[in-house]
Amino acid sequence: MTKGSLCVDRQRLASWSTKIVPKYSNEPGKTPRHDFSFSATLKMPSRQAHYWFGMLMDCYLEEYDAHPPPMQYALLFMNGDSQLPADEDGMRHINLFTLVAMALYGAVYFYHLYERWTRLKQGHLITLIFLLAYFLQALSVLCEVWHLSRFIRDGKGLRWRHTWFALDFVSAVAQGASELIISFVLIALAFGWTLGLQSQEPVAGALGKLLAGFQRPGQLLRGLRSPAAVLLLVLASAQVVLQARGRAFEEDFNNFHDFEHWPGRALIGMRVALCALFVYALQRSFRLERQKEVLSFLSRLRLLGCTWFLCFPGVVACAVVLPPYRRHQLVAGGAIVLQSAALMLLSTLFMQRSEYYKISSLAHLGSVFEGGFGAGRSQKMAVD
Repeated sequence: MTKGSLCVDRQRLASWSTKIVPKYSNEPGKTPRHDFSFSATLKMPSRQAHYWFGMLMDCYLEEYDAHPPPMQYALLFMNGDSQLPADEDGMRHINLFTLVAMALYGAVYFYHLYERWTRLKQGHLITLIFLLAYFLQALSVLCEVWHLSRFIRDGKGLRWRHTWFALDFVSAVAQGASELIISFVLIALAFGWTLGLQSQEPVAGALGKLLAGFQRPGQLLRGLRSPAAVLLLVLASAQVVLQARGRAFEEDFNNFHDFEHWPGRALIGMRVALCALFVYALQRSFRLERQKEVLSFLSRLRLLGCTWFLCFPGVVACAVVLPPYRRHQLVAGGAIVLQSAALMLLSTLFMQRSEYYKISSLAHLGSVFEGGFGAGRSQKMAVD
């Protein structure tokens, strides 16, 4: 072998290597073949995780022009007793803990809402929308737990490239939908929905027609006849397309989480743009309103909303300073924990003792209430 051999250089750099000696197999009724197998336990050079690469080489191919026969092989890498890579360590426990917390909190909270419904015989659209967001987030966490549980056993999980039962993608879509719904609720509240504010008066011009659904979400019940419903449909479709497009980068060694490529950056951009709309709605409400109780609530809403909109982009930005194998844990775990915590925190708004409940139209449920689902059903669900 020559001194400058590329094959020899690679072998010298390898942390572990072994010589493979195939065994000839000629079973009756089967095509003759050469079989080989090997196993090794590799010790980490330090306590930090590393990316490992396997390479199968025949150094003699550098000496002569050979045409080896086709080869079929499978490599199985174990991380201790699990097939989860280091960047997924702890993610199953985080998701499982979040799922249990959401289930316990949700059971108590939904019982509270059911008790109020049976007593007042009337609900509100904002509560129904919030329940949908909560359900979608719980579904997202459940799908991710299922995916990671499978990943531990077979090293594949439930991803698109391995199965049509792609719960990993379903989890991402459900969480994205939950985040979009919460964005809508925050912006609608900033415009004065349920607060009976002057800021709820329509914005003039073409922009006003587009934002009417944020100011008066009851218009969404008109379906695609509402420009706001079309806008939300476009945003939801764009989110699903970007998430699906991002799956093409899963095998890219230069990307270590779902927001290091252009589809992920576009999703972050959408979130920042919705934050800008939220701030615009708040500034308009502050300019038009004079009630101290309402202004106090809007001030708290500004802090809560801006924190929710910008916290996750901040988490993604901070991930850059971490080692590559830690970035996915921070970004994916941060997204799950932030969204679940935000849902549980926002749910306190609909409690009867909250500041928001006392100044909003929810305090009038069960009395003569305008703006329901048409004749005969108008007293069942208020939309104001």
